[in-house]
Amino acid sequence: IVHGEPYHNGGANAVQELAFAFATAVEYMSECLERGLMIDEAAERISFSFAIGSNFFMEIAKLRAARLIWSRIVQAFGGNEQSQKIALHARTSHFTKTVYDPYVNMLRATAEAFAAVVGGVSSLHVSPFDEAIQPADEFSRRIARNTQLILLEEAHVGKVIDPAGGSYYVETLTVQVAEEAWKLFQQIEAKGGMTKALEEGFVQAEVEK
Repeated sequence: IVHGEPYHNGGANAVQELAFAFATAVEYMSECLERGLMIDEAAERISFSFAIGSNFFMEIAKLRAARLIWSRIVQAFGGNEQSQKIALHARTSHFTKTVYDPYVNMLRATAEAFAAVVGGVSSLHVSPFDEAIQPADEFSRRIARNTQLILLEEAHVGKVIDPAGGSYYVETLTVQVAEEAWKLFQQIEAKGGMTKALEEGFVQAEVEK
């Protein structure tokens, strides 16, 4: 699993989280190929986990853009159509949760979970609303579980494929996010990959900006 959450929780924006995650995935894939795996075997074993922040439409666009970018990367490696499909997991953001009024976090987590589902995740983790102040108790864990269940069983959002598809705003935003993330991804590749970019402090400097 390639995790984008550490970057998000460290202050990275959606474009940066995508670029850093995919640069990491390319390093993993290259290592797999060096060890004798075929591209389709390697790509199908890589999955992604992203944080979902409070910017509702941006987070939907981020997840939709992730599909476009991963398909393009795997295609460049020579992967087939099946291995170009991305396995997406999402986790509601830790970064957006308040210590001072934890019950507000229920609303924030619900909006984030909804954005994740509309964006097309394969699986979802809704964090307990009190995660920023204490270990989760039975009540906060129950609310987190029920947030997912209400979206699934009562809002029926799991029954619609790409609910945002065809929306001019979301489609445009998706393309813009994908293009910007691709540019940053290429910058990292030009530096020799994610490990070198981290060692040079490039990633840290970009987030600091």
